[in-house]
Formats: sequence, C-alpha cells, structure tokens
Amino acid sequence: MKRLLLIIVTLLGMGIGVRAQQGLAVETAFSELSLRQNATEVVMGAGRLKKFRLSLFHSLEIKKPTEAELLQVEASVEKDAKQATLRKESAGHRLYELPESRGLHRYIFYRRTPDLLILIYIEGKASMKQIESQFLKKQH
Repeated sequence: MKRLLLIIVTLLGMGIGVRAQQGLAVETAFSELSLRQNATEVVMGAGRLKKFRLSLFHSLEIKKPTEAELLQVEASVEKDAKQATLRKESAGHRLYELPESRGLHRYIFYRRTPDLLILIYIEGKASMKQIESQFLKKQH
C-alpha cells in the first residue's frame, strides 16, 4: 500500500513539474532525460517549500552524462537563458531568473562538472538573492 501511495504521489508531482515548465525548453530535457538509468529526478511542491517562499522545486541530476545528454541540456538552458531578466554566471554554475508567470518568480539553475550534470527549475515568491542564499551557499 505504501508503495502504491508513493507511486501516485510521484506521478502527481511529475505532472505539477511539467505544467510549471510548460513553454520552456528545459521542459523537454526534464521529461526525456529523467527516465534514464543514470538520472535522479526530484519534484517538491509548495507544502515542503513554504519556508523558502517557493511553490515548486524540480531537479534533474545526471551522473556521468553522455555527450548527447550534455548537449541536450546545454541547448535547452541556453535557449531559455535568452529570455532571462537576471543572470548569475560563474565557472561553477549558472542561475537565470526568467520573466514572472502567474505572479511567481521562475529560476533555472544549471551546474556541470565532468561527472555530474544538475538542472533545477524553481518557482515561487523568493527573490534571486534568497534563492542564492538558500541553494547556492553549499555550492561554493
């Protein structure tokens, strides 16, 4: 019974994540690459994120990404980054704030190392400064 409940909650969470990213290029990367054996997907909704002033956190982590996976994610991020209203780029990561949707701030975080690719879509009321302090403080 617990397993069935977990499957239902996961599927519902995935649906929320896909709708939130609708119209973004990273939507395809999330939907296609999350099913790979070397990928881990996490979707959290407003209940768990309330203290961070967020309504959605959707991440995709790919261990030892192939060249095709890297190119697909990189192209998606670059396409969406063209509409960014704020950018924070460094050698280690990229963070883009996209135009608001439904009154919510939207962010794409991307990090690539030789053995790991991380793509995160975040949505909520939090400012970029708050996102950086909560999620990037451990990255440095």
